[in-house]
Amino acid sequence: MKRDDFISLILTNIAIGEVFQNPGGGTSTIKRFDNEKIVYQRGNSDITLKMEKIYNAYEAFQGNFVTTNDLKKFDNSFDSTARNPSGHSCNCTFSFLLLVKAGLAKEIIKHGRVFGTTFI
Repeated sequence: MKRDDFISLILTNIAIGEVFQNPGGGTSTIKRFDNEKIVYQRGNSDITLKMEKIYNAYEAFQGNFVTTNDLKKFDNSFDSTARNPSGHSCNCTFSFLLLVKAGLAKEIIKHGRVFGTTFI
C-alpha cells in the first residue's frame, strides 16, 4: 500500500475527540491530526506520533503477528526507555488501535506479558 493511501485510510477512520479504550486499561483521546502526525491524550499527557512511523511499521510487519516488543525494537518512537531519541511506549498499543479501526489489523490480544495483533 502506498504511503498516501495508508495515511488517508487511517485519517478517514478517526475523529477529533474520539476515545479509544486501551487494551491495558485507560483511554487515548484524539486531540488533533494531519497528514504528518497524530496527537493524542493519554492520562494528562499529550503524545505525538508521526504517521511515517506507523506506516513504516505496517510495511515492515504486514502479514505478520506483531507485539509491542517488536515495535519497540523496530523504532525508538515506540519505546519510552530508548535513547537518542526516545519515544513513548503508549505509541505501540495506540498504533494497534488505529490499525484495527482502519481494518488493517486484527483484534489486539494479550500475548504473554505484552500485547499483539496481526497486521493484515
